[in-house]
Amino acid sequence: MAGIGPDGAPRTSVTVFVDDAVLGRLPPVCALTGRPSDGTLTVRTDVGRTGAVPIPVTALLFLAGPVGWVALVLLASAGGGRGERLTVRLPWSEAAEHEVDALRRRRTAAWVGVAVGVVVLVLLLVVPGAAAGPTQAAAPVVALVLVAAAVVATVAAVTAERRIDRRSVSVELDGSRRWVTLGNVHPAFRAAVRARSAPSTPTDAPRP
Repeated sequence: MAGIGPDGAPRTSVTVFVDDAVLGRLPPVCALTGRPSDGTLTVRTDVGRTGAVPIPVTALLFLAGPVGWVALVLLASAGGGRGERLTVRLPWSEAAEHEVDALRRRRTAAWVGVAVGVVVLVLLLVVPGAAAGPTQAAAPVVALVLVAAAVVATVAAVTAERRIDRRSVSVELDGSRRWVTLGNVHPAFRAAVRARSAPSTPTDAPRP
């Protein structure tokens, strides 16, 4: 995975021996920031898994109501079986972990807001007697506000998800099951890995 990281630095990838990734035998350089690491990040990923529903699609189907919920369940169930679980240990920094944790909390709060808004909207428009008297007259305005709030919360959740992705290291196991490609890493981490393992790492193994 290539691109620009949250710090403005370019992202790159590096290939390491699977035992080094699993046991954490990597140079003490934070894979995200390229600075000296002061901790370890454990990444668990399903290799070989396919058919995951993208977050934006999930959000749109969730907002579509019961029909969208059924479609979401069908898409998730059609995504195929779970792949093999691979666990790797990466050098990480406490500051990077705090930043990712804050984004996860923001994402969770946004999705909770969406769920609450949808539930209230359903009660207001579908359940008889949920809105009565003065509230019933204002129901269309309240419904519009709820829809707008749900859309804003969805955008916030998707934005947080994308920011988390930019701070997440991808893990890919090759066909020989001997090499692991770590994507979306800092160039300094790649340079440190290559400097340590240059004699044993294939010359053309890293992907652009």
